[in-house]
Amino acid sequence: MSEAPSHAPSVGEPLDRIDGRLKVTGGAKYAVEFPLANMTHAVLITSAIANGRVKQIDSAAAEKAAGVLTVITPKNAPRLTGSAPTMRVPTLLQDDVVHYNGQPIGVIVADTLEHAMGALDLIRVQYTEERPVLDMDSAPKNPPDSVHPLGGERSTRRGDVEHGLAEAAVRVDHTYTTPLENHNPMELQNTIAAWEGDQVTLYDSTQGIFSVRDTVAKAFGLKPDDVRLISYFTGGGFGSKGGAWSHQILAAMAARTVKRPVKLALTRRQMFGPVGGRPITVQRISLGATRDGALTAIRHGSTSSTSTIEDWIEHRPGAGSARG
Repeated sequence: MSEAPSHAPSVGEPLDRIDGRLKVTGGAKYAVEFPLANMTHAVLITSAIANGRVKQIDSAAAEKAAGVLTVITPKNAPRLTGSAPTMRVPTLLQDDVVHYNGQPIGVIVADTLEHAMGALDLIRVQYTEERPVLDMDSAPKNPPDSVHPLGGERSTRRGDVEHGLAEAAVRVDHTYTTPLENHNPMELQNTIAAWEGDQVTLYDSTQGIFSVRDTVAKAFGLKPDDVRLISYFTGGGFGSKGGAWSHQILAAMAARTVKRPVKLALTRRQMFGPVGGRPITVQRISLGATRDGALTAIRHGSTSSTSTIEDWIEHRPGAGSARG
């Protein structure tokens, strides 16, 4: 009988990255690097308040600026015919409500990026501001059954935790907190959208090709086969590129409006707004163990922040690790 190897053949051995040569020689083509004919450039207008309504967007000067093709706001944005829980409809210019700082409240499309950025400086916005909820301790609590679990069940229980803690020779009971963390990879979130009839192609920086495809299809009332998603390389994601965000749908909306391909790339500052982040958590952990270090009980409860427009909780940075 042959002896099984002590480790996998690849451990400790050099591995070739099939994309390595393209990346180090500059041959790797990322989403915004596809040179489509008749390309236009879009920039997002984002909110300067965290809660309230857009009272007025004065875009007259921007619309007259050199190279500007259109300024899309909640007043003139095309109505989206689709519906889906992941559409993030409140951030797609379908109403004037502001839910968070940095929320998209408009899109400028111009013939060059410079013209689009120049027009952005001409936009004047008036708000009806309301007090935002910023303190997790005083924020309304969601009933556990109403929160969608991302990454596992909401709660699990095995054995008799109370007995294990009571019998333990050594006990630890402590509360730990983690702050809000933002995803900020080297490659910004970006998309090129181009329509051919009722079919749209997206060149997108994403790790979730089918998720983005399906969400865009639902937003526009299309069949998934009518949305083509191209993503050859992704310059970092860290969790922020696993699904769809507002900019993919807004790029497609803008491209359909001007009837030309649209390139939309977020700014570094906008990476802290409409593309999510890891939630604040408060985690209480109780451990029981014998004198020689064998665990007899683990109790791990986690409370985390969530959105005011979507209810979900991510278990992986929280109690999910204790379930293993």
